[in-house]
Amino acid sequence: MDAAWNMKMAWEDFSSRLGSWATGFAWNLLAAALILLCGWWLARLAGKLTKKAMAKGPMDPLAASFTGSVVKGLVLLVAGVSAVAQLQVDITSLIAALGAAGLTASFALQGSLSNFVSGMQIIFTRPFKMGDYLSFEGHEGTVKRIDVLYTILATFDNKEVVVPNSKMTSSIVVNFTSNGTRRLDLSYGISYQADLALAKSLLEELAGRDSRVLPDPAPIIAVGQWQESAVTLVMKVWCKQEEYWNLFYSMQEKVKEAFDKAGVEIPFPQMDVHITPEK
Repeated sequence: MDAAWNMKMAWEDFSSRLGSWATGFAWNLLAAALILLCGWWLARLAGKLTKKAMAKGPMDPLAASFTGSVVKGLVLLVAGVSAVAQLQVDITSLIAALGAAGLTASFALQGSLSNFVSGMQIIFTRPFKMGDYLSFEGHEGTVKRIDVLYTILATFDNKEVVVPNSKMTSSIVVNFTSNGTRRLDLSYGISYQADLALAKSLLEELAGRDSRVLPDPAPIIAVGQWQESAVTLVMKVWCKQEEYWNLFYSMQEKVKEAFDKAGVEIPFPQMDVHITPEK
């Protein structure tokens, strides 16, 4: 009888302790979830405010964007540690365990660490800035932003190219915007029977009439090449970077219309075949 009574009391004590622990853990878990949720919201807010505050000053927008991403990451880190502490996990032991695992994880995170360091390198060396038009490994686009690990380019057809920062620092990147102007190289083929002087004067007139063509350096109109069925005229003009593509497409149309109106023949590839009659 006493044994049964003792077992009953022990079970009730265990149940009471388990219920108290479960209740406390549930509240701690809820508090940890709220900390993470608030931390995520604060991280986004801190990142945005940092970018806006730094963008108002003399700092380059690219640096402001990167710094905002770093601040956002730090706030998330603090929120994560606080949430773990709320669960009454020994932070010292956790940090020690993470430090031991860090050596192993570092091999898996080499790419991320390299991207982070490369991002810092881009910020301090400034090979390009926000809004610059770049060419990189077959891709062209405008620098939209730089994050902790990636640089985002916006292409001409409104696509986003996500490039790891380590790629941006280890590869050849062509910056078309650094000098503010860009040369537009065009070529047109005319037949050997066409009036060469007339064709050149038409190109000179089109370049002179278009306000997007810069007078300095002066446009170059010249014979570039003799081909099998055409004489190639080259037209090299300078314009502002932001007007490059509009000028390109506009000039293609205007040259065709001017050549047609003046009777300048634009040939197509052809081959003369001579048939020798059998004897």
